[in-house]
Amino acid sequence: MGASPQLLPGEIHISQEDLSCRTKKGEIAVKLTLLLMLALELTACSAKNGEPVPVDSGASAGQTDDSSAAQGAGGGDRKLTVVKETDAPKRADVAIERIHRFEGAAIDAWLSDDALRITTTKLEKPGTDTEEAKFTYTPETVDLTNDARRPAKELETEGDAAPLVKELPSPDGKFAFVQQWKDKYTARNFVKNVATGGMTEITGANYLESGGWVDEGTYLLAAGAMDGRGDILAVKTDGTVSKMTLDDPKTEQFTKFTASNGIVYYTDQAQNLKTLAYGAASKPTVLATGVSGFEVAPDGTRIAVSTGPGPDGTAARLLLYGVDGRQQGSAIGKGDLIPYMSWSADAVKLAFAVYAEDRSGMNGVYLFDAASGMVVPVVPNAFPQYPLSWNPSGTRLGVTAAGKGDLPVTEIIDFKKTTNPLRRWNT
Repeated sequence: MGASPQLLPGEIHISQEDLSCRTKKGEIAVKLTLLLMLALELTACSAKNGEPVPVDSGASAGQTDDSSAAQGAGGGDRKLTVVKETDAPKRADVAIERIHRFEGAAIDAWLSDDALRITTTKLEKPGTDTEEAKFTYTPETVDLTNDARRPAKELETEGDAAPLVKELPSPDGKFAFVQQWKDKYTARNFVKNVATGGMTEITGANYLESGGWVDEGTYLLAAGAMDGRGDILAVKTDGTVSKMTLDDPKTEQFTKFTASNGIVYYTDQAQNLKTLAYGAASKPTVLATGVSGFEVAPDGTRIAVSTGPGPDGTAARLLLYGVDGRQQGSAIGKGDLIPYMSWSADAVKLAFAVYAEDRSGMNGVYLFDAASGMVVPVVPNAFPQYPLSWNPSGTRLGVTAAGKGDLPVTEIIDFKKTTNPLRRWNT
C-alpha cells in the first residue's frame, strides 16, 4: 500500500480502498461526520465575536466569506454561506434596565422624565346582586428615581369620583391640552401653560377625546356630538376657539381624528385613512384603506397603521406609511388584535400591543426601533387596558394592564443603551 497523501488542516482523506470495504452504515457515518465538522466550523466563526452570525442557504447574500461545500444526497453541492459582519442585521440600542411596578394604579400624565401622576384604585366594598362595588380613587405623584409616592392635589371636579385626565403637550412643550373626563360621555377641556401651571378652560360640549396639535399654537379637537360628527374646534394657546371647515359629506362621524405638522388625519366609517392640509381649500385624500387604527410619528415623517382583522380571517397587521401614502417595508406586527400603539417623542421608537389566540404568535407589548428596523418584546403576554404612555424624552414606557381583582397594575419600563443585537421578526 502506498504512502498516504499529506492532508491539509481540517481535511479528511478517505481512500477508495477504504470506501469499498465500508458498509452502508459506514457511509452514512462519514457524511454525518463531515456535516458535523462543517457545523462546528460555522459555530466557531460565530463564537469568535460572542454573538450569533446570520447564515444564508443561498448564494445571494451579498459579500460573503469563502464558501464550504458539502455533497448532497442527490450528488449536487449545497453551499452554506456565512454572512460577513457588515451584512448582518443592524443593531438597535434598546434594552431594559429596570421595571417599576405599581399595583392598582393607572397613569394620568407625565410631569417630567422622572415623575408622573397616577390614580390608585382601591376596592372598598365588593359588589352584590343588588349593589355595585364601591371604589376609592386616590391621585398620587411618583418620583421614579426612588419610587416615592405622595398624595397629589386633586383636580377640580364635582362629586366623589376623580376624573380621567388626558394631557397632550404641544410640539414645543410650552403648553398642553388637558381633558378631564368626569364620565365616558362628556369632558371639560383646558389649555395649560406648562411653565406657570395655569389652566384656561375651553367652553363647549365635548363627547370625543380625538384631537392633536396641528402646530405649536393650535390644537384641533373633534368635539363630537349626539347627532352627526360635530364640530372641529381650533383651540389657540390663549384660549380662543374657532371652527374648522371639513368638506367631506361622506364622513358622518370620525372613528379617529388627529393632527400633526400642518396635516389633519382621520378615519371614516369605511375604514379609510384620510388626510388634509390644515387651512387648505382642497378636499381630503385617501392615504390608506382597511385601517383599524393609526398613530402619526411626532416628526410627521411616518404613520403607523393597523389593518384588520378581516372578515375573511386575515390577521391584523401593523404597517408603516410615509406621508405620501407609500408603505415602508413589510409588516412589523401581526396578530388577532393590535389595540394600542405609541411613538416616542423622538419618533425613533414605536411601542405597540398585540394579541393572538395562537399562543405561539406575537402576544404582549413590543418595541419597534425605526433606526434599525428591529422589533423586540418588552412585556411578553401583557394585554394593556389603557393606551401605552411614553415619558417626554422616550426613555421610559408606561404599560397598564389588569392586575389582581381586575384592578389596574402599571409597569414603568426604563430603557438603557446597549450594543446587543435584536431579533428581526418575520411577519
